[in-house]
Amino acid sequence: MIGNRRNSTQQADVVSIDNQMKVYLRGGCNSIVLCSNDNQKAIIVDTKHFYGAKKLRAAISAPKITIINTHFHMDHARGNKLYPTAYVISGDTNWKQWDIDTSHSKHPDKILYPGESFLLRLDDELIHIVDFGKAHSPNDLIVYFEKRKLIAVGDLVWPNKHPVLLDKNVNFELWISYLGRMISDFDIEIVVPGHGEITGKDSILKMKEYFGSITSAINSHEELKKLKHLYSNYSTFPIFGRFSRTTHIMRREIKKGNQKARANIK
Repeated sequence: MIGNRRNSTQQADVVSIDNQMKVYLRGGCNSIVLCSNDNQKAIIVDTKHFYGAKKLRAAISAPKITIINTHFHMDHARGNKLYPTAYVISGDTNWKQWDIDTSHSKHPDKILYPGESFLLRLDDELIHIVDFGKAHSPNDLIVYFEKRKLIAVGDLVWPNKHPVLLDKNVNFELWISYLGRMISDFDIEIVVPGHGEITGKDSILKMKEYFGSITSAINSHEELKKLKHLYSNYSTFPIFGRFSRTTHIMRREIKKGNQKARANIK
């Protein structure tokens, strides 16, 4: 799909969307780099961590850099410290946790709050940065490149994977609504998830269906058993990303919601 539309090439962990945009896969997370035609400016979506971050930094020569962090987890933001003069855009978050995850890189220059959006332009590309709020993390952003019809979704979409869920930060109700907004608000052809291969709009639909099916079956042992078999080919991540964890946290979230509703009635 990507090759037919963009004449993209893939070598090792780098996918060229076109002459100005590349996606650097893995190394902590997937990162997008859009360079200006004169190579004086670059926009980076997520900066990886550890060796992956250093490898990404070595590939970027533009002197003026803007970083957009989809969220503050270390696999997406620890590489920020390698760009001390960059202009950083991120959502509002727990800044003590930011310091831990980014190894005390500077705090963002532009902070977005849930419901806010921000526009950037680089040459003929218009970049939409939208702060959705709490879902996978305390504050999740998406980044949409209008001309390329490409969306960076951070960890809101996990193609053919059980999502990594870090307990108290998760909000499934909002997460499902955000997936719906992506589909309705943007003309999408290419989806760059935080982890896994580049894919298309169908991955957003499948993520929404995954959560929706589990929500509908959450009180039925037999239905959950069927879904576990249905998703048995999905990749797992130790402890934090597996079918049982999704159902456990979703059940707890629903229970809390019911308790809150009863308290309001009283």
